[in-house]
Formats: sequence, C-alpha cells, structure tokens
Amino acid sequence: WAVAFVGDSQVVVGCADRGIRRWKIEDKQQQGPTIKLGDDFRSVAVSQDGRWIVSGDHGKRAIVWNADTHERACEFTGYGGSVTGVDISSDCTKVVAGCYGTTGTARIFGITSGAELLPDSPISHRNIRGVKFSPDGSRFATVSNDCGFHVYSTHDGKVLFGSGTRYSSDVSDLVTPLAWSSDGQQLFVATKGKIACFNISKSSYSEWPIHETQSRVSIASNGRFIACSSGKSVSLWDCMSHEQIGSIITHAARINCVALSPCGGYLACGNGKNIIVHNLKDDLPLKYFVSSVSEHPRHAT
Repeated sequence: WAVAFVGDSQVVVGCADRGIRRWKIEDKQQQGPTIKLGDDFRSVAVSQDGRWIVSGDHGKRAIVWNADTHERACEFTGYGGSVTGVDISSDCTKVVAGCYGTTGTARIFGITSGAELLPDSPISHRNIRGVKFSPDGSRFATVSNDCGFHVYSTHDGKVLFGSGTRYSSDVSDLVTPLAWSSDGQQLFVATKGKIACFNISKSSYSEWPIHETQSRVSIASNGRFIACSSGKSVSLWDCMSHEQIGSIITHAARINCVALSPCGGYLACGNGKNIIVHNLKDDLPLKYFVSSVSEHPRHAT
C-alpha cells in the first residue's frame, strides 16, 4: 500500500492487487480506470500540478503515468532491485527513484523526456527505503534500511550530507521515512520509536520520541507539521518546535501508509483494505495549513 494526494480533492492509492486507483474525496468515487501494474507495487508519488503519477514496483521499474488518461508516459528500468522510493520535484520536471538491494541506486530522470539526468554520476546507497526532493528541488535525500541517509545535490549528484550508518529507517516493511520542512533546511527521518531532525545548513541534529515505540513508522509533512503513523495510530508534530499538536488519531487496524494533502487539511491513512481520510481543519490552528496551494480544476471534477 501507498497513498498520495492530487491537490486537496483526490487521493491516489497503490494497492496490493497491483493496481493504482484515484478517488475523489468529496463523493468517494473512483476517477478513471484502474492503472494495472505487471508486478507488485512498492511506491507512488503525484506531481504538484496534478499531471503525473509515478509508481515504483517489484519489477525493478519506475513508471510515469498520465494522471488524466492513466496511460503510460515513460518507463525507467535498469535497477538492481525493487523500486522502493519515488518522488517528483516541485517544478514537476524531474523524477527521483531509488531501489532496494545491496547494489541499491538512486537515479534522476526528466519526467517527460525519460532521459537520465546524471548518467555520469551514479548514486549508490544500499537498501534504499525512501527518496525525497527538497521543497525547492535543489537537493534530494535517500534513506536506507541499514546505511543511514544521504543528502545530494540535484545539479551534480554530489553528497552534501551523510549520517553514516546512524538513523537508518530500520524496517523490513514498506514505509515513508522521509520529510522536509517548508524552508528545506530540516530533514526528518523516521525510525522505530522516534523522529530525528537534521538541520542541513548547520550540520546539527535532534530527535524526539513518538507516541508508540514498537511498530514501524511512516511520516508525511506539508512543511509545517508532520503526521507520524506507528501501529494503529497517528500523532501530529510541529516542524519547528517538534512539539506534539492536536490529538492522537486511532484506528482499529494497523496503518500501512499515510499522506497529507498539500494544504495539510486532509490526512489519508491506508488501513488494511481501506483508505480513511481525516479532515484536520477543525482540529489544528490555521497556521498549520498552507493556504497558497492552488487547486487543479481539471482534476477536481
């Protein structure tokens, strides 16, 4: 399972049946046909303009889909393992995709051309569990199951910051272990029982315990606050103060994945065979919501 938002009106869900589906939040109706993958699903991302969906799968591929027609736009192959992390830059022109395995790699492609953008600068990071562009797209991060995290320059692929083996995602399941603050100066890495925060410009870090210590952790952020799922519940945290905000959201079954809408008003949780969308607008102060994010009308009908 994985989930992402199309603007603030729809969710895209990658399911265990090798299908990707898009639903409208308001009426709970599926939008368009199911996208069928040939292999088990591993990761999903949606571009900020709502035009593109990117999937990663067990067949060692990342695929770009047209979000309107659900047709395949281009495909990235040549990975040594399952593509466990994908993301799209904020200008909607680049895809980063990372794979799991002892020869794990991350590669950047043009989203429409399909051309690899750093062919002469291979990015090796074993057992990648997640990848994430910074808000301005100038950097991206990878996190490994057992080899920590790295931050790279999108321009030339050079390592800007690395943690060694510390702060690995430390899980065997599919999770979303990375998030950035809105200014791109803080990178959040989720591990069992805690969230670690790294100030990239100061090369400093801090960490804090979360509400549950025994289960895998997934996080999502709109840049102002973090939604952190562990076990059957989700806690919310201020990106700057690292203090808990709002109340803990509980479910009857284990949560497999989480996503926040761009404004932060909606939280989607993958729970067994269901996607549950929570409206956070009545639970949090207005300062946590990004009002400048525009809706994409052609995807909202």
